Amino acid sequence: MGSSIISQLARKYGAVIFFPTVTVGSIYADWSHTRLKSRITTFKMVLGLDKRAMWAALPLLGFAIGHFLDKKETERMSMFRDKSALYGRPAGSEDKPPSW
Repeated sequence: MGSSIISQLARKYGAVIFFPTVTVGSIYADWSHTRLKSRITTFKMVLGLDKRAMWAALPLLGFAIGHFLDKKETERMSMFRDKSALYGRPAGSEDKPPSW
C-alpha cells in the first residue's frame, strides 16, 4: 500500500520535483565552476600586464598609433605644398616660406 502511494505521487508530481532539482543543480554547478575559474585566472598575465591593465593600455595604444599615422599623413601631404594649380602661388615665389 505504501509503495503504491509513493509511485502515484512520483508520477503525479515527478515533473514538479525533477525540473527544479535539475535546474538548481545545474545553476549551482555553473556557479561553482565559474567561481573556481575566476580564482585561477584572476592573476593571468597578457604580454606581461595584468588583464585589468590591458583595458587602460589599449586606448593609449590606439591613440599612439593614430598619432603616428596622422604625422605620416602630414609628412606625405607636405610634398604637395603650394603645388596645386587652384591654390598654388604665382610663379617666381619660390624664395618665400611655404603657406602652411
